[in-house]
Amino acid sequence: MSVSSPTALLLPRRLRAGLLVLFGLIYSLVSLVNQVNFRTGALDMGYEAQAVTDLAHLRAPRVTLLPDAPPTAFLAGHFSLTPSLAVPLYYLVGPVWALLLLQIGALLIGLLGIWRYARYVGASETQANWALAFLGSQWALFSALGFDFHDNVLGAMALPWLARWVAQQRWGRAALAAGFIIISKENLALWLAFVLLGLAWQHRQHRAVVWRAALGAGLALAYFVVLTRYLMPALDTNHRPYTQLARYGALGASLPAIAGNLLAHPGLLWNTLFTNTLPDTAYDYIKLELWVGLLLSGGWALLRRPWYALMLLPILSQKLLAGDAGLWGLNYQYSIEIAPVLALAVADALAGARRPAAGRWPWALGAVVLFTVATLYTRRSTWYDRATTNFLIGSHYRPAYPNPAGLRAALARVPADVPLSASSTLTPHLTNRRDLFLFPVLRTARLVALLREPDEAGAWPLSVANAKRAATQLRTDPAYRVLYEDAQLVLLARQLAPADSAAAWRP
Repeated sequence: MSVSSPTALLLPRRLRAGLLVLFGLIYSLVSLVNQVNFRTGALDMGYEAQAVTDLAHLRAPRVTLLPDAPPTAFLAGHFSLTPSLAVPLYYLVGPVWALLLLQIGALLIGLLGIWRYARYVGASETQANWALAFLGSQWALFSALGFDFHDNVLGAMALPWLARWVAQQRWGRAALAAGFIIISKENLALWLAFVLLGLAWQHRQHRAVVWRAALGAGLALAYFVVLTRYLMPALDTNHRPYTQLARYGALGASLPAIAGNLLAHPGLLWNTLFTNTLPDTAYDYIKLELWVGLLLSGGWALLRRPWYALMLLPILSQKLLAGDAGLWGLNYQYSIEIAPVLALAVADALAGARRPAAGRWPWALGAVVLFTVATLYTRRSTWYDRATTNFLIGSHYRPAYPNPAGLRAALARVPADVPLSASSTLTPHLTNRRDLFLFPVLRTARLVALLREPDEAGAWPLSVANAKRAATQLRTDPAYRVLYEDAQLVLLARQLAPADSAAAWRP
């Protein structure tokens, strides 16, 4: 029997460390560069930073940046407790950088989790490194990183750890992982129910796993119902029903109604899953692109491990049944939960103790990398902006505005703790106040900070033309006084200290 040398044993572990460093660097190049170059916005970066700031000052977190609603409790929009994890970093780097670093750290912990899971199911350390690289290269991670900070990224990265601890029947640790998932965002509680049912199916020969996972699924589902039907509407200023359901209004007024409608009309279900259900042909083939991405990114492993398909069911339903084409495809954070599920399925398929199939790992990783790189450059999914996500092109490193140092210096002139209304991409840089509004919302704002030449992200929710018109018009409005202006920014003061109202600038 041959004995491996100590150096040979260390090489895979050094490679694992190197991969984690490499992915940490790449994720930083996507996420942190966006913040430096003014490509983050009010939603979601701004309002998440507001929550961290409030928590750091021992205040109940609230949101003032919603363009279509009055200030309301942060937990009314998304019931997430994970921003509290950024509070220690807040005192070192501020709320925005704290959140971005927290998100990158969560991704790296998820990569380590899939490495541990692969080892548990029989992979060698080298094969586990393949699994780590497979998850780290998934397109869904880059899509999420290219669009600010999102709580569900943190929750999704706990899945590999949950799967490993459930398989090991380490119930205390499994409960902690499951608890972390459900507190990350309210819709992840629904996802967790399907995850646990999938794990019960996977380990159906072990009664202890089945009944505990089934119990956990029931508790997760009850948690979701209580939150979305009772607690979140109670916390909302206007006591609105769970707002996310509005995206599915064409299919029914509630989750049971939507499910019943789709089951009663199989043709409708087929159309909503695979075709463009909107009249605009610009949205054609977006869903097809997602299905191709799923297949190339590990979906082939679901054929023999259907319990992972069950885990994907609520995520794909959330995406494809919506009446909003922005959810359908590859963009944003709406696919992040898909990545760890596919990584688990492929790890089970290729890293099993009985059939390691080591020679298939390069092909699996190659397909993921090819699809990810190709879709960093171009994708059918509408509203994709390569400059925010594609770290391989020069435009990603060019600031959104000509003189970012001058813009930061100008923003430093804005007094702290004074109510302010600002352009979207300015808000993450102006979080040192309790009342921060997304222009054209004014409410109690005593100051208004506007970009003179905004891009689409900076102008949102206005058009670029209307945002420019606002900056020009308010400079000559007698109700405003110019405090500072240059080629990029105009800072104005409202002449009268306003009472709280629904005031907003109109074109």
